[in-house]
Amino acid sequence: MKKEVSTTELHQKLGELLDGVYRNGDRLIVKRADTPLAAIVPIDAYQEMLQQREQAFSGLDRIWEKVPGVSEEEAQEDIEQAIAEARAEKIRERNKLSS
Repeated sequence: MKKEVSTTELHQKLGELLDGVYRNGDRLIVKRADTPLAAIVPIDAYQEMLQQREQAFSGLDRIWEKVPGVSEEEAQEDIEQAIAEARAEKIRERNKLSS
């Protein structure tokens, strides 16, 4: 569950809030004066985010490696393939979270 907490509440209830993140999968947005400062998410969600980021950049790396020797059409195909792979991964992750 997504929750918004103030920095004061975070300071006062840190242990309790972290238990909710760990046990219930809570996601916290920490705010000060209605300004979001940080997010606290379960470690699994954080690791998934890092993995998705790595996959996105590896797709870009594959494209950049081919750029000097490929036509514009081939580069566009590679870009579209990388986008499709990233979108498919996002859908798989959403389905995992909603299960």
